[in-house]
Amino acid sequence: MGLTLALSWLDQPADGQIAAVVKLLAAATAADGVEPLSEAAVLRLHHPGAGFVHLLAHDDTGTLTGYGSLDDRVERRTAEFAVHPAHRRRGVGGALLAALLDRVRGPLWVWAHGEHPAALRLAQRAGLVRQRELFQLRRALADPIAHRALPAGVALRAFVPGEDEAAVVAVNNRAFAWHPEQRRWDIGELVVREAQPWFDPKGLLLVVDPAGRLLGFHWTKVHPNGLGEIYVLAVDPDAQGTGLGGALTVAGLAYLREQGVRQAMLYVESDNTAALRTYHKLHFTHHHTDVEFLSLRDS
Repeated sequence: MGLTLALSWLDQPADGQIAAVVKLLAAATAADGVEPLSEAAVLRLHHPGAGFVHLLAHDDTGTLTGYGSLDDRVERRTAEFAVHPAHRRRGVGGALLAALLDRVRGPLWVWAHGEHPAALRLAQRAGLVRQRELFQLRRALADPIAHRALPAGVALRAFVPGEDEAAVVAVNNRAFAWHPEQRRWDIGELVVREAQPWFDPKGLLLVVDPAGRLLGFHWTKVHPNGLGEIYVLAVDPDAQGTGLGGALTVAGLAYLREQGVRQAMLYVESDNTAALRTYHKLHFTHHHTDVEFLSLRDS
């Protein structure tokens, strides 16, 4: 007997629906060893915004079997979705993908986190084209961390909430002008993350020149499972090539180790050869790959 699915689009799920999605994502993470959605997509569950919509799939018993997130802004429409492990191999993933493609009816970017084999097969059947790879790298913090001095004349200090947001966003957007997601930050994106339980202003390290101008920052994050992250590392283009990036990286790793963190991770584009070279010198190794596919159909 075929599975009967009810698909519903929502601008903002209710609290009970959010709780059900969070449980589904936790089950998928436990089964796969990789989180099925990006942090940005999870944050959109709790913080509605223009252009973001949610897709829920329920079976005929009312059980949530799948969830999809769509950034429907015209510039770069992007989707992510997950299926509860207990309801896989029943067409739920195919139904979610078909609904996302039908809603957009144009180019759509679709993430497959961790290169899950079922997701790769589904993308192939749907005619999606592999366009982008994002590597997650990791390293043990018990291993030695090579010292790298800051450039002369600059100072390292902690972020001050309520004072430094505008400068951090400005440097972020200049440093990541090439990046499809990170370049679009505003102060609201920063404030949402400041409200998260993991946020620690002392873990957002700023480098300033003698006049107090922000040159770069290393935002560290400690996940609930104790894993540390190079969350955002940004150097203003005017300060690049000075050794600031390497020094900031080491300062952030040292900070994480001081917090008792045993392992650090980061994300880096697979074609960013300069960054990969830097991180490999710091003894980061490949952990897994997230893949972004593109649907090129016109309608």
